[in-house]
Amino acid sequence: MSDLRKTFGLCVRAYRRRQNLTQEALAERSGLSLDMIAKIEGGSSGASFTTIEQLSNAFSVEPAALFKIDIDDGRFSESLGDLVARLSALSDEDIAWVKALLDVALRPRGRG
Repeated sequence: MSDLRKTFGLCVRAYRRRQNLTQEALAERSGLSLDMIAKIEGGSSGASFTTIEQLSNAFSVEPAALFKIDIDDGRFSESLGDLVARLSALSDEDIAWVKALLDVALRPRGRG
């Protein structure tokens, strides 16, 4: 269950950043509290159907879009394909190491 929360939170954050919204702006647009937005993006809180609907309306996307990253999105182009190909050649241990590096590198740095 926590993996679904984490994926959902990452997708919400990705949509928010793509639309150049702060967490505050998303809270206002969706009618949710800033605290709830932060908890959802951090994966520490789940979302009710009503909350999912509010977020999907705020982003003007279907609710299901908030549960997966669209790798066919033109922004990812061939760079993502190259990265996936390179990662697929790694051992499970090496993938875990790369994931740990990404977790540190992509950790929020005090910006919304």
